[in-house]
Amino acid sequence: MKLENRIAIITGGGRGIGRATALAFAKEGANIVLAARTASEITAVAKEITQLGRRALAITTDVQSKSEVNDMVSQTLKTFDKVDILINNAGVAIHNPIPKIREEDWDITMAVNLKGVFLCTQAAFSHMCNQKHGHIVNVSSVSGKIGHTNGGAYCASKFAVIGFTETTNNEGKRHGVKASVVCPGPVDTKMRRDNHPNDVIEHLTQPEDVADLILFLVSQSPRAHTLETVIRTPLM
Repeated sequence: MKLENRIAIITGGGRGIGRATALAFAKEGANIVLAARTASEITAVAKEITQLGRRALAITTDVQSKSEVNDMVSQTLKTFDKVDILINNAGVAIHNPIPKIREEDWDITMAVNLKGVFLCTQAAFSHMCNQKHGHIVNVSSVSGKIGHTNGGAYCASKFAVIGFTETTNNEGKRHGVKASVVCPGPVDTKMRRDNHPNDVIEHLTQPEDVADLILFLVSQSPRAHTLETVIRTPLM
């Protein structure tokens, strides 16, 4: 198995890309810590993981909260003694033209999409450096590569995630810690459906496709490293 006995924290692990990644990792031998605000969702995914024969820990966590994030990582270390992989996947999307972006929408977008990545990385980074290995994968978006209409807050947060990933990778490399960023196009998730109800589902990337890419990144040889990947939307 590619991830035998690895310990992976996955934020936003209750559905969509997070759930798909958790199951893909578990099938390859990893034990999973699921972090999200909705306890029922991560509990359900934890049950799926245990049915695959792996251990799972569901910790209700708001990634905007430093104390909750630190507690989540502390519980992980208490239970498993290490963190090998961190997948920063939790996110929100609120789309409006610039004149109609509410300050509170801007703030929550930055708090979840960017501050959440920072807090989770900071909580796990020193441990990974001390153990001389680790891999952090941040889920950005093609909206972090090219700005689009009505995406002022969302695009700004996702552009920033890419820059933060590059800094994380540069600071971690001398300690054996890698960082990667994944930039998917439109993916068939609840967040996407809530914002784009007229999408043709057959034209969207599936969460499992993104999960397969993340699995590839974290299972590469120690000699190999992919910093950034972009997933284009299937041709219509």
